Amino acid sequence: MSPTNLVAFLASLGVGCGVLYANPKRAINRAFFLASLDVALWLMSLEWLNNPANPNPVLWLRTAWSISAFIPFLLWVIMDCAMGGAFGWCSLRKGIIWFAVGVLMSALCFSEYFVPNESTREHPLRGIGWTVYVVVIGASYLILLILAIIKLRSRAGIQKIELQVLLLGGTSAGLVGVVLSALGPLLKNPSLTHFVPIIVFVFYTSTAWGITTQKIFDARDIFRSGLRLGFSISVVAVIIALTSLISPQFVPRPLVVVICATLVTLFFNRFNLRVLRATLMGGDRDAEGVRTSILAVGRDEFEHDVLVKRFSGILGVWGRTARAYFLTGTKDAFSWGKISLSVASPAAVELLRMKWATTESLQRQREAGGRRELAAFMREYDLGVMICAPSDDGRPPFIIALETRRDRSPFTWGEIKLLLEWSAIIENILSRIRLTQQARESEQLRTAGLLGASLAHEIRNPLVTLKTIAQSAKARFNDPEFRRLLIELVPAEIERIEGLVSGLMDLGRPQHPHLEGIRLNETVETSVKLVRPKALDEAVTLTCDLGADPDEITADRASIRQIILNLVMNAIQAVSVVEKRREVRVSTKGGLGTIVLEVSDNGPGMPEEVKSRLFQPFTTSNKTSGIGLGLAITADLVKLHHGQITLVERDEAGTTFRVTLPCQQPSS
Repeated sequence: MSPTNLVAFLASLGVGCGVLYANPKRAINRAFFLASLDVALWLMSLEWLNNPANPNPVLWLRTAWSISAFIPFLLWVIMDCAMGGAFGWCSLRKGIIWFAVGVLMSALCFSEYFVPNESTREHPLRGIGWTVYVVVIGASYLILLILAIIKLRSRAGIQKIELQVLLLGGTSAGLVGVVLSALGPLLKNPSLTHFVPIIVFVFYTSTAWGITTQKIFDARDIFRSGLRLGFSISVVAVIIALTSLISPQFVPRPLVVVICATLVTLFFNRFNLRVLRATLMGGDRDAEGVRTSILAVGRDEFEHDVLVKRFSGILGVWGRTARAYFLTGTKDAFSWGKISLSVASPAAVELLRMKWATTESLQRQREAGGRRELAAFMREYDLGVMICAPSDDGRPPFIIALETRRDRSPFTWGEIKLLLEWSAIIENILSRIRLTQQARESEQLRTAGLLGASLAHEIRNPLVTLKTIAQSAKARFNDPEFRRLLIELVPAEIERIEGLVSGLMDLGRPQHPHLEGIRLNETVETSVKLVRPKALDEAVTLTCDLGADPDEITADRASIRQIILNLVMNAIQAVSVVEKRREVRVSTKGGLGTIVLEVSDNGPGMPEEVKSRLFQPFTTSNKTSGIGLGLAITADLVKLHHGQITLVERDEAGTTFRVTLPCQQPSS
């Protein structure tokens, strides 16, 4: 047996065994295995037919075409299984006409009407039966093609996709094989028939892979991939052909090889992207829009739960599904509402191993490991696809799950790749938000720590007053003047302590943004009261000029307080290094639909090398003791409120930060 035919024979058997092993319970897999045996026998017969040592090629010619007569019937069985039919004797009963045609054509092959006995390899003869065989088998493939097209109109989901693959693969291979077999004797060119096994095997193997692989491909993906591959191969072949024309007398062969490799590299570097863009289809352009939307949401939104809801809406619209879920990972389970997948369950273990799964991909695989449990879980919640977000330790932070589509069409491999790409983008965005939130809380605790020592002095004063009154109560309780002081001073001092402690606790407690109507001037006064003891410790004159009217804004009170405290604390630290009078000024003023908050100091100013990256994390100057997160977090908080923060350039020494926030205008 020749190496080419041996490889084709073994490969056809390997394809059949591999398809059957993938899922022996699936009807279409068993049908493909049977077809693989038929193709393998046909290839072996062709080998004996083309073997020059064979003294009687007529027998093997009849045998080869007798075996191939049953391929249309087997293709019909595969097509019936693709549409939900069972495999077995029922296939024979339903396709009795196709089977009968195969039997008749097979019997015709062993008659004198097909190939006369006196036919030789040097003088091949063909009878009227040969013509009948070619016409009938060719018509069978054509009918199968028409049936597949008709069935496509009434099918949906995985059945439609598998029929498309059959349409492009099996029937096309059969038609090409029949045409080449007929043209060989007519054109007296026997080499044409030598291409039949190669073409049929390639089409057959591609069809088997397209229908049984875990990855679902539709006709569009196959056509586009074939177009790109064909174009690339054609250009490379042209380059090689042109460089081979260069005479070695003018250019040495090693240099020709270098020129060829250079041209091929330049082609792929410069034109491959253009080829990809030229073959883009509607779905690809929609995918680019989805990617842009995800990135835009990640830039505009800072709240984790809101981000997840918006991402869910984007993916649901793209996927044409009713809902898209983000199953958040915890120690014990991945969950979203009523949907919960235990981390220790076989279904979760299998999903984490595969990284993605669709109901159709699970159907195509044998029921091993936790696939049965995973398929049952997806059926229970009507899920069409599940995608694990990327992670370094193998434990994804979340799982994206989309419900089954309204039209029941499966998620193809091209769509799975898009979801994997988008899940990586979403994971990066959510990780950044999570780290920002952690840094924000850390900065809040740091600010609270800095204020704690100074506030201790502020709290000690009213405590001394209360202690003095308490110690004098027994001796002076009947004194009217003492009772007046008791009534007036005690509640006021207690309220003062409560305000300081409450403000400090609010600052140190992790906050979840809660937007409400607040007055900026009042918030500034409360915040400055917290930081004033720190200013006194540093001999800093802290003044306020609250001229904004109106000053009503919709904001998160704790976040606005954090903005004010960060800027004022930075200003106090900045002026603490100067020997002259130290001043920090906080002011508010109104604008056109906005309200402006400014914090100014008369310190040494901002170094030039710091200005370009002022609001980036870990940017700090020598005069500060922090790690450079304060201004970055402040900028994030301002952006969260759809505002702007800028460094105001002025001629005089010092630094001024300006925060501009949207302001609620009074109704006329």
